[in-house]
Amino acid sequence: MKKPPLLELVRTAMRLTLMQLVLLGLFMGVALGHDGKAQELLTRRISVRMDNQPVRTILNDIEQKVKVRFVFSSTLIQPDRKVTLRMEDQPLADVLDQLLKPLRLNYELTGKVIILNRQPGTSQNETESADTETRYAAVPTDQTVSGRVTDGSTGNGLPGVSIVVKGTGRGTTTDSEGSYRLSVPDGNATLIFSFIGYLTQEVTVGNRGTVDVTLAVDDKTLSEVVVVGYGTQNRRELTGAIASLETRTLKDQPITNVVEGLTGRMPGVLVQQNTGAPGNSPSIKVRGLGSISAGNGPLVVIDGQPVNSGGLTNAGGLNQLNPNDIEKIDVLKDASATAIFGSRGANGVVLVTTKRGKSGQSRINVDYYTGVQQVSKKMDLLNSQQFAEYAKEAANNAYLERVPGSSINDPNAQRASGQRYRYPRGEFPGINFDDPANLAYYDYQDLIFQQAPISSYQVSAAGGTDRVQFYVSGNYLKQDGIIKQSGIDRYSVRSNLDAQLSSKLKVGVSFTPVYTTERRANSDGHWASNGVINAALSIMPFLPVYQADGMTYNSQASIASLYDYPGITNPVANITEISNRFNTLRLLGNAYAELAIWKTLRYRGTIGGDLNYVRQNQFQTSALPLNQLLPPNLNTGAAISSQNINWVTNHTLNYTWDRGTDHHLEALVGLEAQRNDYQENRVTANNFPNDNIRTVNAGVITGGGSFQDQWSLASYFARVNYAFKDRYLFNASIRRDGSSRFGQNRRYGTFPSASVGWRVTEESFMKTIPVISELKLRASYGLSGNNAFQNSDGTTNNYPAIGVLGKENYVFGNTLVNGLAASTISNSNLTWEKSRQTDIGLDLGLLQNRIFLTVDYYNRITTDLLLSVQVPTLTGFSSAVRNIGKVENKGMEFAVSTRNLTGAFTWTTDLNLSFNRNKVLALGPTGDPIRSGTGVGETNITVIGEPLGSFYGYRQIGVFRDQTDLDSYPHFADSRPGDVKFEDVNKDGRINADDRTLIGNNQPNFVYGITNSFSFKGFDLNVVIQGVQGGQILNLSRRFFENLEGNANALTTVLDRWRSPQEPGNGVTPRANSRSTGNNNQVSTRWVESASYFRIRNITLGYNVPRTLLQRIKVQSLRVYAGVQNALTISDYLGYNPEVSGYEGPLTGGVDYGSYPLARTMTVGLNLGF
Repeated sequence: MKKPPLLELVRTAMRLTLMQLVLLGLFMGVALGHDGKAQELLTRRISVRMDNQPVRTILNDIEQKVKVRFVFSSTLIQPDRKVTLRMEDQPLADVLDQLLKPLRLNYELTGKVIILNRQPGTSQNETESADTETRYAAVPTDQTVSGRVTDGSTGNGLPGVSIVVKGTGRGTTTDSEGSYRLSVPDGNATLIFSFIGYLTQEVTVGNRGTVDVTLAVDDKTLSEVVVVGYGTQNRRELTGAIASLETRTLKDQPITNVVEGLTGRMPGVLVQQNTGAPGNSPSIKVRGLGSISAGNGPLVVIDGQPVNSGGLTNAGGLNQLNPNDIEKIDVLKDASATAIFGSRGANGVVLVTTKRGKSGQSRINVDYYTGVQQVSKKMDLLNSQQFAEYAKEAANNAYLERVPGSSINDPNAQRASGQRYRYPRGEFPGINFDDPANLAYYDYQDLIFQQAPISSYQVSAAGGTDRVQFYVSGNYLKQDGIIKQSGIDRYSVRSNLDAQLSSKLKVGVSFTPVYTTERRANSDGHWASNGVINAALSIMPFLPVYQADGMTYNSQASIASLYDYPGITNPVANITEISNRFNTLRLLGNAYAELAIWKTLRYRGTIGGDLNYVRQNQFQTSALPLNQLLPPNLNTGAAISSQNINWVTNHTLNYTWDRGTDHHLEALVGLEAQRNDYQENRVTANNFPNDNIRTVNAGVITGGGSFQDQWSLASYFARVNYAFKDRYLFNASIRRDGSSRFGQNRRYGTFPSASVGWRVTEESFMKTIPVISELKLRASYGLSGNNAFQNSDGTTNNYPAIGVLGKENYVFGNTLVNGLAASTISNSNLTWEKSRQTDIGLDLGLLQNRIFLTVDYYNRITTDLLLSVQVPTLTGFSSAVRNIGKVENKGMEFAVSTRNLTGAFTWTTDLNLSFNRNKVLALGPTGDPIRSGTGVGETNITVIGEPLGSFYGYRQIGVFRDQTDLDSYPHFADSRPGDVKFEDVNKDGRINADDRTLIGNNQPNFVYGITNSFSFKGFDLNVVIQGVQGGQILNLSRRFFENLEGNANALTTVLDRWRSPQEPGNGVTPRANSRSTGNNNQVSTRWVESASYFRIRNITLGYNVPRTLLQRIKVQSLRVYAGVQNALTISDYLGYNPEVSGYEGPLTGGVDYGSYPLARTMTVGLNLGF
């Protein structure tokens, strides 16, 4: 019997997992049990032939031959003094002794780092006088200072930090633990602490005998290594636009998804948290929207492995990756950086680098935080008395207007049924709108929201020898949602292993299993679709949760029929009686091998896989009606499962060539293959025996189906980087992709790019301008593509070029026969969407880079947009996919980093500002607009010359104040005083559908982010601010619960409604009328609100406990902290969240149908190191 493919795949994965864990345990044992392994370096034999050369030159030569790094204070060892050293095939230990002993220097080996220090008992002037022409007079010593220098982000000791007494030649370096001891003249002495990659700090000694210092990492250092496609590059050599973020800056934030931490941190990268539902990932847009129907999200690459978003939970992205396991994120923005990814790079590329082990002492870290979440904003709704008066007025206005001779005192029995003229007057106990003061009141927002706990537990270990390094972690996250009965539990393990098997061969493997259980609330959507949010805002506030029996849920349906109200389902019942559970298993892994073929030629091959298996179970109990509003009650259920298997392999050759110090060349060639397979099965049932048995086979099967698809990609690519005198820079790349998604005539596409850079500060004439420490000009141009075509419902269409067969039934005689028929028309000429992008940039560093500015201007034009257009009916189809249309995104980006204060008190600031203008340039041969809807007709329009998906509707210019005002301006036929006054846009004297026009868009004018970091004596404070200026939201939630018909609760804004010519209200809100006239609820500017906001995204206060207090309990480091996420939001938006977009499609963005609110999260936590 053949084993099921999924079962066999899982078993294979389990065998691989077991094998890997055994190997990992074996290598960890080696790493932990042989601390002296690094001493093998000292036995390696080398030859050195140097005559009258600087010490620095000899050390550099040894570094290249033995692959070690020397750490020392230049002031201490005087590396420019010249010596002669000739040794043939001798152990490294003998070479070092021969070189250093005459200089009165010692060395200490830690992993692959060699730290140089003075010999014990040797004074500073004795060391300097050894074989050197430069001499310093000995300085009397009055006091001794000692202490420890630590990394501000990890709390670990920093070896090799240079410590110099300011204004003298006296100094030392820290040992392997970060400790030091130094003699200073007196208490007025100032110590200068400096280390590559960290901010220099000055500290006055005073009367202290111990001076501990924490160094902050310099994120803008020009020696920073940046991850690029299929390799790395020094930041000083970059010619493209790349934004980077070290995730240690996020370590104390209670984020469950690393994408949340990118918000406001990178110029040109717009991160929107559209929903606060646990487990949901924010959306990422890099430099605007470039496609109508082919997706606008960036490609995600994890440790060199492109991953796919797919399945029921989009698990292929970043939303299931533990943020604590990520080391760094680089976002490639311009074409010169993204073209190496070809057909998937048009929307940018997010490169994720996970943490890996390093040689040296092994460390164990424990990270824990716990906190509470609460809804950050509540709506101001009518109370029961206000609602009763409002609903009564609506019913009376309709009755008096439509029934001649009627009176507001006419009883309900006299008012015709089915006309919305009636309102509660005691027919139901305790519900009498004529006596509103005695109505009960229930705050349904409080009934669905809760204060929700969140906790994260993590243990990680990292370390290794010079041959084997490891990193392994385990994490458990538990997050309850602020809407009751929602939340996630996530269990994850991450293991990275690297092994240098020989001097030429290095291998590594990574494996990450993640298991997640998710409880989803049906939060979004209007009240008729069981959307919890809008139901809670709409249901009449005097209705109790339960009916008189205390067991049966009350809903608006209980009184709806008598008064013609909509039967809004009880939102509490929606939460407790509807279950929607997801169980997700993700297995992400890859392995690589690196072979040094020659000194200048290196091969690297990788293979990776990403398996997502999702099981979804839905159940609605018999406590709710089958059709959501009215009986009969009938329990229903569904079981849905999917699996997505994505594998990729790539192979590269990297050649490096140097000619002295003037020429540096790197060339890369490679090939890559990727395949994705997706399967989905679903079964629905109802009429279960009871509400406790929820397996679908226990009910009556009502439907089912299955779905599967696949796609593949074959690619070839090359890149060359050249630098002349580290001054003139050139980069070029090309990629050729072949995709199964397109027809045979256009299956392959070619994507080239080129960029140049000029480091002006390397020119001789710049040496006279010391205030400018770095000045680089950049320019790039390139072509990238997009092949992720989507259907109208947002799902991926992997067969846009192929005529797909669909199920069709035929009747032969009296028999119904299953058959197949073409459901889409083929197009063998369908091809890639192409983005041509130009980028001009400037990097400017001032005052030794204490101020660092980056500016970019870009223009991206996307052509050959994939669009479904109408075709002649003689083809047998109504529409077909064609390459039609053109969209432009252009803008500017600014990033400024400043070190405002250094010394004992440090203050750094990072600010970024991004402008983007989106415009449609072409839409097919006729240029006809594309109208799009979101459930209430046409709400959006895409038209040439305007942004994608602009809002479409009427312009409200007021409310008709009285009959004279009504008679003097065009209006709908049934309009009355107090109804909405719409603008006659086309000036034809009538108000109709032809007066609909552009009424706004969701594109911001600019977005910004500001991060301030402070530190003082072990304390640190970080404040992250983020905001958006400009753009609008179409708040269609208000259209449902602010319709002025009195049949649902409303915002308190309706209190300013028109009541009479003498009480015209605010001039915007129309009259209450249960039988609304004048088309008041049409999509119009009445529902368009500002999307601008200012948000304090995070505030975190931490304290690093001094190591002297930890030595007794054998703890290496301890940090405690407290923080607030989403601390404050300032916005004019009436909804919960100004970042909201209930529809993520590019043609319908910025529409709010009542999304899950964001939470304000308060946490406390600790980081413990051993």
